[in-house]
Amino acid sequence: LARQQHCSPVGLAMVMKPTPMKPPSKVIARNLEHAVEALKTGCVRRMDLRYRKIGDRGAECLSEILLANRSLEKLELDFNGISSGGAARIAEALTMNSTLTQLFLCNNFIDDEGAIHLASALETGCALNQLYLAGNCITNRGGQAILAALKKSGAVVDIDLSFQSVPDDCIQEIRAVLLANAQ
Repeated sequence: LARQQHCSPVGLAMVMKPTPMKPPSKVIARNLEHAVEALKTGCVRRMDLRYRKIGDRGAECLSEILLANRSLEKLELDFNGISSGGAARIAEALTMNSTLTQLFLCNNFIDDEGAIHLASALETGCALNQLYLAGNCITNRGGQAILAALKKSGAVVDIDLSFQSVPDDCIQEIRAVLLANAQ
């Protein structure tokens, strides 16, 4: 109170001047539409869409935004009913996006076809350094595609393939390739 009495009118105006709201860098989206609106601002770095049941339609919508978005670094899409069709659309967008480094697709319905599309994105040199696919329907075929992509690209990516039907020997080979790529 005493400070306010000693402030000049100019000083008070500066203190009371409203500032525009800066969009948050992390958004926990209520639904797909909310996520789309937030991503269009170009300021969101982290988007949490877990448990929103966006399915393949939502994955397709997000993939279109990823083509132009240059701010999003982390996208969490766990438990959304995304199948290999949705994963394929996201993988296509990853090849054109230079900022998304973390992608969470755990506990969806992604099978070997989706893993093959994601492996193709890794092979082309997308920006991902973390790819989490735990709890999907990936078998040895998808694991082998990811392994081949990592060998070819030299990428160093933290990959989670737990709770799949990927054989242990394939998982061990992936680990060995990632260690070699890191050196």
